[in-house]
Amino acid sequence: MAILPEPFAALPRALLVTLGVSATIALATWLWLARRFVRGLFRRPQRRLGLVGYLLALLIGLGSGFVAVAALALMTALAGYSALSARARVAEVQCVERAPQRLRVYYVALAPDGLRGPTQIFDVDGDEWSVGGEVLRFRPALVALGLRPLHAVTRVEGRWQRADDANRHTGTAHDLLGGSPGAWHWLKRFGTRGPLRWVVDGVHGQSVSQLPDPTSTYDVLLTPNGYVLDQHAR
Repeated sequence: MAILPEPFAALPRALLVTLGVSATIALATWLWLARRFVRGLFRRPQRRLGLVGYLLALLIGLGSGFVAVAALALMTALAGYSALSARARVAEVQCVERAPQRLRVYYVALAPDGLRGPTQIFDVDGDEWSVGGEVLRFRPALVALGLRPLHAVTRVEGRWQRADDANRHTGTAHDLLGGSPGAWHWLKRFGTRGPLRWVVDGVHGQSVSQLPDPTSTYDVLLTPNGYVLDQHAR
């Protein structure tokens, strides 16, 4: 069982050990030097230590402290990179073309623990299928600490590549989860105002789309900046 919070639990164990050992040595050395200084200040008896001994202790304290700071900086950089590049699967989509511009979409929602929901089937018109919803992005500093964006996939619909085709046809769309809850409308309007602007980087709707392909499955991935698609063969 992991005892470190994300994203630090994924860091190399050797780096964490180096940080712990070097920080312990540095703290112990500086406390020892401080104790000798205080005892000398009050003229309390203590074992005599020459100049070489003090210089050696000082070098050990500085060196181990430098190693601890370097390990902490590297650990923070790796953690930030891991958090900023993190991707979470939120849905799986397959699409086949039943007839020209007549598409059948197979949609499976994925829970954060990887549990698959039921397969939902939607028929849409268009050149492409599209999956979209609402996304709330946090400030980069909070993302680097492991805070993931909030989101809700709320729509499956067809998409036309040409505006003329889109204007000539009636759009076909299907709500997921009953559509966008009212809280998302409030967040879009006020989520980056007042005190929330120090936490929230943006709130917006977003969708991803792709052509039908009977040989491929697409993962809808949530990144710190919103949705992306990852294609893999069946």
